Amino acid sequence: MPENFNQFFIKGENWKIQQFNPQVGITDAGNHAYAIQFSVENRSKSMNLETFHILLEDHQVSKIQALIFQIGYEKWLNENVLFGIILEALSDACEQLPNLKALFIVDIEQHEYRKSKLAVFDISPILETFPNLQLLQVYGELSKYPLECKSLKHENLKTLIIETADISNENFAQICGLELPKLEYLELWLGRQLRNETFIIDNLIPILFGESFPNLAYLGLRSSEFSDLLAENIVQSPIIERLLVLDLSMGNLSDYGAEALLNCPAINQLHTLNISNNCVSESMVQRLLQLNCQVIADDQEDEVDRGCGGSRYSALHE
Repeated sequence: MPENFNQFFIKGENWKIQQFNPQVGITDAGNHAYAIQFSVENRSKSMNLETFHILLEDHQVSKIQALIFQIGYEKWLNENVLFGIILEALSDACEQLPNLKALFIVDIEQHEYRKSKLAVFDISPILETFPNLQLLQVYGELSKYPLECKSLKHENLKTLIIETADISNENFAQICGLELPKLEYLELWLGRQLRNETFIIDNLIPILFGESFPNLAYLGLRSSEFSDLLAENIVQSPIIERLLVLDLSMGNLSDYGAEALLNCPAINQLHTLNISNNCVSESMVQRLLQLNCQVIADDQEDEVDRGCGGSRYSALHE
């Protein structure tokens, strides 16, 4: 699992990650986030849901607060089949999981800098059938199919993490257009598909001006090829006055974007500014470290290593 996945459990509800064992069952639903691996049976070419069904039959299932769905990718199956099967099974089980607060849908095979091949789409059934959900994280490919969540409103979601290397224009717009009045933590990985600067900024307006996410305290726009542009617009928007954490890591932020951050007085009101794994010079990093907030600036790369000018690429790009 990626590093931030484990960290969020520790910083959030202190759930301990527990692989669900059908022979043991549910032993501590309040403190454990139960992980279930979904694999494809080669002979029948169908998804094996047996472990999930056993969990649903457990007399403690209604007390579960957090679930982790680890989905195995199979290249010989239709790419959108796997997520669809899991989505249907989860939606059908909504009455058995009335206390579900957190849901993580991830690819079993993960790499820090390599994109997932697991096609993710149509998250609307999750948000509609679990009105008490507070945290949703999905990890996969979001370039081919729509998320089908345009103008959807969820009253209780506090954390949304979309981790991908290749979000499409359509899905980016749909996420930015969600109505999430209680959202405090938003982390979007932007990747290489978003090529229109004007489109990106236009769709970020509801976020930057607090129209849809008025309680946002953590904004992560990670793995972007337009990090300088994002920095420029964020420091000119009202959101910078109320953010606690700004995370622009794993992108192509240069000294130009870093200068915009440095010249914004409100940056000093942040608790944390994360610009790690970008293209900021050592001299600029030293200037940023003088700010009155915690600055994370590890693993900067020379612009030559990532190309130059508009060709600089984000960290998660393969």
